[in-house]
Amino acid sequence: MAQMTVEIDLDELNDQDLADELSSRGWFVGPEKYWSPSEELTYEEITTILDRFQMSMPGTIGYEIYEKLRKR
Repeated sequence: MAQMTVEIDLDELNDQDLADELSSRGWFVGPEKYWSPSEELTYEEITTILDRFQMSMPGTIGYEIYEKLRKR
């Protein structure tokens, strides 16, 4: 695979151009800084996450995630 280098001056693009480009690549773009999905996790999704993080060490992000979901 060949590599190509492209220089882009971001000052030439406006916010809407960047939002449109990211959206076309499948990213969510919205006005909120800390977005959260409107859809809740299913029981199966929570169980899967708990299974993967149950052996996390206290003080790690994995443990924090496990504890938050475990308390739901």
